[in-house]
Amino acid sequence: MKNERIEKKLSFFKQAIKSNRLSHLYLITGAKGSGKKTLAYSVAAMLLNDDVEAIKRGHINLFVVEPQGQNIKVSQIEQLQTEFTKTSLVAGYRVFILDEVEKLNQTSANRLLKFLEEPTNKKTIGFLLTENVEVVIPTILSRSQIIYLPAIDDFELTKSLKEKGISNLMSELLPLLNNDIDELLKLSEDENIKIVIEAFSNFTKAMLEEENLWLYVDENLKDIRYNKEQVKYFLQFLIAFYLDIFKVKNNQRVTIVSFIDQYNELKDINNDILQDKLQKTQELLEKINYNINIDMAFSQFFIDIS
Repeated sequence: MKNERIEKKLSFFKQAIKSNRLSHLYLITGAKGSGKKTLAYSVAAMLLNDDVEAIKRGHINLFVVEPQGQNIKVSQIEQLQTEFTKTSLVAGYRVFILDEVEKLNQTSANRLLKFLEEPTNKKTIGFLLTENVEVVIPTILSRSQIIYLPAIDDFELTKSLKEKGISNLMSELLPLLNNDIDELLKLSEDENIKIVIEAFSNFTKAMLEEENLWLYVDENLKDIRYNKEQVKYFLQFLIAFYLDIFKVKNNQRVTIVSFIDQYNELKDINNDILQDKLQKTQELLEKINYNINIDMAFSQFFIDIS
């Protein structure tokens, strides 16, 4: 999926190609889901005069390096170097993409530097990708032109999911769990997620009807209360729900638009009470990662916020 941020960067590369002012090495940095790979493959496709999906399946003039385990190994860089010393059967640019460049150790970084300092082809273009530019080895940084991709925001993700035919509510809730569009598309097919979203939607209605929340949860959330991941999803949705009530109070844009009627009915709740509910939800979300009895903690939580 391309978006406005990536299209803007692609325009930069198109102009650089047109004016023959490409750098030999680019470091693309940004948060997970910001589109680093999408940008690298899109520029590679332009350079190789091919389709993006086609080169992802493999291209004779494209070489991709990804970490093996915790590191990018020296042998992987040596293989890259060997491939690029060979004469290609296809004329034109030769491109390499090195993902998670921060996982180069000093030895593999030195081997990469040697490869960069002794290019065998003036039309060799490299793309280094990282989420953590601050830990990339300085000698690699100094030889790279840095391209920063800002993270995609929740509203942009929601719009993209809706364009894929995903329901409004799911499109608004999923970005609370991840900011990688490909991961969100997978989650949209996950039956466990669908169960949590339905359970949460029904729970918000119970809140409006002022039911005893503990009894409601005991009777109606049996499908999720024993599953740590599902409980975490539920709590993340609940945090966003409480924050949205604060936003309505302050005439700000809400995250979960599908619940705007619920927010308007709950906006008169006392700020201190609302803050207490939010704090207790955040505390349980933090505890859930430890070895606790999920069912007991979940039940006690709803007693506390009722």
